[in-house]
This record gives sequence, structure tokens and C-alpha cells, in this order.
Amino acid sequence: MEKDFGGFKNILIIGLGLIGGSFAKSLKKEGFKGNIYGYDLSKERVSIAKKENIINDGFSDFKDIPWEKLDLVVLATPVRTFENIAKQIKPYLDKDTVIIDVGSVKGKLVRKLEKIFYPNEFIGAHPIAGTEKEGVENALDDLFKGKKLILTIDKETKNTKKIESLWNDIGAKVEIMDPELHDFVFAAVSHLPHAVAFALVDALIKLSEEKGIDLFLYPGGGFKDFTRIAASSPNVWKDIFLENKENVLHTIDIFSKSLENLKKVIEKENEEEIIKILSESREKRLSLED
Repeated sequence: MEKDFGGFKNILIIGLGLIGGSFAKSLKKEGFKGNIYGYDLSKERVSIAKKENIINDGFSDFKDIPWEKLDLVVLATPVRTFENIAKQIKPYLDKDTVIIDVGSVKGKLVRKLEKIFYPNEFIGAHPIAGTEKEGVENALDDLFKGKKLILTIDKETKNTKKIESLWNDIGAKVEIMDPELHDFVFAAVSHLPHAVAFALVDALIKLSEEKGIDLFLYPGGGFKDFTRIAASSPNVWKDIFLENKENVLHTIDIFSKSLENLKKVIEKENEEEIIKILSESREKRLSLED
């Protein structure tokens, strides 16, 4: 069956970073025949995207975009820029244009954007995919292949079905989740691990200073694997931590208690409890390989 990408013909991607660029490349790889427009404050990124044929045309000024042609707008900038961008582009939108995002935080943000864009339909979308790299120059045409795509909607509509079809056609596996539940889930499985990775690297910086030795000359594969995500964009993750603040702080509290518990049993040299904690964690981690 021929792919129709939800019936969309003219798509604008606002934010030509890793995710926005990968979305454009994935569309082209899977046979999208419509027009893909790109917007970014960085004229260099726009130039790269056009030169690499990732987009058909690109802009760094909202006034220059052919808004009357667009049937889909994708917000692919850091999440704390969404509200401001929404207010800027709202006057330009055709009445039938659909807007989605690809951000990692939903909850209250989705509710705000729904109100700003009304009567246009805004649909929250979160592809569970990415790398520690940033910029359109690092975009991948298979980044979403076989990965989950979470739609944070309260009910299905004609447009949500079109968005589901669009993501299915670039190889994603679509699931539906409540926006508030989404933020709890991904605070735990994504935002907390990033916070821990950043904090671990920070701890080694301080330990290096304490002993006057550069500990980063001696990491093994485990350290590099564990802290790979600490090489992610500070601007992107600053926005995620602050926009999902309550859930992130809660998960950090729970993690701190787990770490404190491990610290106590080590202090007491309680071998039985150490084995119990490590074994339970090991078994749960191994179950992810199934």
C-alpha cells in the first residue's frame, strides 16, 4: 500500500536540530513527495539543510514563510520556546493547519498550547528517539524507525488519526498516553537518567580537583556508556528539567534515597543487603533485554 503520510502535502519544521532534521530526512527517505519547509534562527543551519536537500526551502524570518500552503507545522525547538513561538505564528496560520510538537515535556504545556492555537488543533507528540548530538548536520534518516512515538491526546479526532498515519509511515510505533502521565513516566525513564549522568560527570570534576589528578584520563567503557547522554545539549535539557520541574525533582528525591540506602549498607558492611540491592537491580536490568 502506498504511503500517504496522513495526507499532508506541505510541512513546516520549526527548529532544524537533530530531531527536526531527522524528521525531514525520514520523510524524504520514506517517499514523501510534498514540500518540506524549515525555519531556524540560525541561517547557517538553514543553509546546511537546503544544501543537503533535507528541506525544499528554508527561512529565518516568519514573515517570509508561505503560510497559506501549509497543512502541518512541527515545533522542534527547545520546549521552553514553544509558547513564545506559538504566539508569534498564530496570526499567520490558515484555519485548517494542524500543529504538533516533538518535545519531551507535555502536561501543562500541552494544555497551554491547545488554548493558544485554538481553533487550530494542536497535538502533542513525543518521539522516543535521539542521540547525544545536536544540529541538522547530525540528523539521521532512520532515527524514528521502530521507535515509540507517544501521542498525548485525550480523544481521537480526524487530525490525530492523520498524525498517527504520518508517524507510522516513517516507521514509528505510535502509542497514546495522557499528557500528565507522560511527564511522570519520562521524568523517571529519561529526565532522571540525564540528570544523573550530568551530575556524575560534575562529581568527577570535583573529585579531580580534590586530588589534583585528571580522572577523565582513566575512564573505561562503563563510564563512557553511562555518561554518553551527558554530552547532550545543555539548552535542550535545561528547558526539559525546568518545564517538568515537579516530576524531575520527585524522581531525583527517590533516586537520592536509593543511593543513600546503598551508602548505608556499604558503611555497615552489610553484605547480605548489598547483594540483595544489587541482585534486584541486575535482574530488572536484564529483563530489558527480552
